[in-house]
Amino acid sequence: MNVTIIGTGYIGLVQGVVMSDLGFDVVCIDSDKAKIEILKQGKSPIYESGLEETLKKSLKNGKIKFTLDYNSGIKNADVIFLAVGTPPLADGSSNLNYITAASKNLAQFLSKDSLIITKSTVPMGTNKKIKKIISDELKKRNMDNLNVSVISNPEFLREGKAVYDFLNPDRIVVGIDENDNKEKIKKEIYKIYEYFLKKQIPIIFTNLETAELSKYSSNAFLSVKISFINEMAMLSEKIGANIEDVSKIMGFDHRIGNEFLNAGLGFGGSCFPKDTLAILNIGKNNDCEMSIVNSAVKFNDDLKDILIKKIKNKLEDVNGKTISVLGLSFKPETDDIRESPAIKIIKKLINLGAKIKVYCPQGMEKTKKEFENYLDCIKYCKNEYECAKNSDCLILTTEWEQFKNIDLERIKSVMKSNYFFDFRNMFSDNQNIRNYFHYYPIGRN
Repeated sequence: MNVTIIGTGYIGLVQGVVMSDLGFDVVCIDSDKAKIEILKQGKSPIYESGLEETLKKSLKNGKIKFTLDYNSGIKNADVIFLAVGTPPLADGSSNLNYITAASKNLAQFLSKDSLIITKSTVPMGTNKKIKKIISDELKKRNMDNLNVSVISNPEFLREGKAVYDFLNPDRIVVGIDENDNKEKIKKEIYKIYEYFLKKQIPIIFTNLETAELSKYSSNAFLSVKISFINEMAMLSEKIGANIEDVSKIMGFDHRIGNEFLNAGLGFGGSCFPKDTLAILNIGKNNDCEMSIVNSAVKFNDDLKDILIKKIKNKLEDVNGKTISVLGLSFKPETDDIRESPAIKIIKKLINLGAKIKVYCPQGMEKTKKEFENYLDCIKYCKNEYECAKNSDCLILTTEWEQFKNIDLERIKSVMKSNYFFDFRNMFSDNQNIRNYFHYYPIGRN
């Protein structure tokens, strides 16, 4: 089967590379010339475990191609996936300019009945708008006799584990327009997702609006769960409770579950912040107050200030102090720094007069671009020990696996002072940590 994917961001690139590895003949289209050239060389512009290795394998086998040209990318397609970005606008609503442009572009080259599958996260009603955009373009070409279906097939991939999640989804959601031939589309979906049917992954068929809302609902709920446990962590510190034990106790309740109950810096990345703001905007436009989601977003924003206040109180002042930050990406196993709590913490510390040293296994290059106007304020280091050298304070902001193996005695020996704020509780159970540092985890003493 010939598959075309429009967009080579986190979703489109993973979709294309993994589908090519499953045996599909894949063409990926993108408007970014530099990115396309990098991909043709077998280099991934994003870091995801196993992604670049699979990319190189598929290129070698001739199962995946990359192009700027819609015509060559679409002419042989049996199915077309839309996977372009929908970044937030200033009011929190989704910027649909990219998906609108992609829809117009693909419609100019359709020459046969086609199935368009939207992977992008879009507000309710967007897939029907895409269908109209394509229909209008086909009319201009006198090709409105073509039967084109647009369905919603949202992704539920975790950054850092995207390849694994693509191959091992909890469920596959397919939204179909009530006016389309549902049985015909179902047969096509079964053919596309045969690999997952063999693994007995459930495929849920529903209408377009339900499929569109399901992605926002899932991410909003997980965001609420994260903000909830962090709020409990702040209370734990006040009353002498241990938030990690609280989380463990809660997690044993099957109605709650133990996922997303780790206290920390709050949620970040390209999905949760964007999607919670989007659902708030959608609620506002539909006269529906989303008070729970709104509270989760507010607390997530406030949490950074709460933790900065904690640092200031312990150090007495951060102005002129050298503060080392371990971890820049919003989570481990990715180089994505979008909406990263670490980046927000750093900006606040710089505004308070602190001198910053940083180290991250994967997030350094993107951070340099983010802070290109702060050259005198940040030093980028080669490893954890260079980062900690001559610093007054160490902050751990991302729980990379390699940080677990830090030589604490060596870290302590190179620091000027010995304040350690563990905002991921990586060392909270280490019996020796307090022998080396004034140690401050989250949600426990």
